[in-house]
Amino acid sequence: MMDSSPSNINSADTSLSSAQLAIGRGAPGMRREKIFKKGQMMVKLNEENKVSIGMKRRTNEEEFETEVGNALKLFLERVTTEGYAFNIALIGASGCGKSSFCNSVMTAFSVGRWRERAMTGHYGGHGRQVTQHLLSFPKTKYLDSEDLMEYNYPTLVDMNGFNDSSDNLVEELLRIVFFGRLPREEKLVDAANIYRTSGLKRLKEHYSKNYEDLKIDRIIFIASATSPPPKCLMDAVTQIARGENRVIPIFGVLTHKDKIDPDGDEYQTLEKDFKEGLGLQDNRFLLCTSYCDDYDKLHGKSRLDQRHPELDIPILRFMEQVCDPAYEIIRDSLPYGQDEHSPAPEITTTVTSTDPPPSAGCEKSKRWTLTEYKMWGIGILVVVIAILVVWYS
Repeated sequence: MMDSSPSNINSADTSLSSAQLAIGRGAPGMRREKIFKKGQMMVKLNEENKVSIGMKRRTNEEEFETEVGNALKLFLERVTTEGYAFNIALIGASGCGKSSFCNSVMTAFSVGRWRERAMTGHYGGHGRQVTQHLLSFPKTKYLDSEDLMEYNYPTLVDMNGFNDSSDNLVEELLRIVFFGRLPREEKLVDAANIYRTSGLKRLKEHYSKNYEDLKIDRIIFIASATSPPPKCLMDAVTQIARGENRVIPIFGVLTHKDKIDPDGDEYQTLEKDFKEGLGLQDNRFLLCTSYCDDYDKLHGKSRLDQRHPELDIPILRFMEQVCDPAYEIIRDSLPYGQDEHSPAPEITTTVTSTDPPPSAGCEKSKRWTLTEYKMWGIGILVVVIAILVVWYS
């Protein structure tokens, strides 16, 4: 019979059979032992799971590190120590992730952790770009290993975003950049102001006087995978890089891979339009995620504390293609403003450049290889020895 006293809580629901009560009263030690053993088993399984997860994580990290090492080895075989380092322009509209991609490339190239060498983001609450000047990042700015300095790592050229336009101003600004006539740390907006106040002819006169610096050898057009491609700007880039006498290889990058479904119809259409707009084959295209705040939050690990090898590997493989010397620049020696479509303007005013003025014959008709520099040095040494022999004989 059930106990009907007030101390019996929810007796109707929790009452035990006499057999159960007998077991409970007769063998409390056995119940405690079973509970204890079950607890021990759970602890053991939990520890085994932790060990298994840790081993898998370490295995994945080791596999990633091996892949990074292999990708870096292939990249070094491609760039070698002969020839010269390419100047690579990062072109795109505002907010597409140019500077983030620039930082990611430099991180993939370096040995240490991510560093914000190219400032990223917007400020002021009105979408103002942080990058306002033409910035160059030669290997001396991002490589942190002396063993890598002998290789021809590229110089990355970052700048503020262009408007999605293909008018005369945008096309001429692209020519100025591609021909290396915009001085380092100068603003593109300064060139635009010359155009707006004095016209296209004056703009050409101004930059024809500048020394040819950072002449572009490769173009990486960058857009976001979350927005429609800037087709007008793409048309302008392809026209200036391919439609005129000096032809520059173009590559394409879509950023923000972590924010889209790569297999979805919407993205597939966007990728198709992007590739067709720039005339890209798969080997000259990359869909990637850059080092950024959103990726850190998504994966719960900060780029300030550790590398993300899963981001480095595709970037290294892509840059191996970008830096392939097999892609030739047609009529590389052609200077700014001196082609069939756009004859050199007549210089009527003196313009002060921030770069050292060229001396007579200073235009680079040909870039010397390392072997040619060595031969030149040996020649000078022979002449000096000959003079000394004559002097002391």
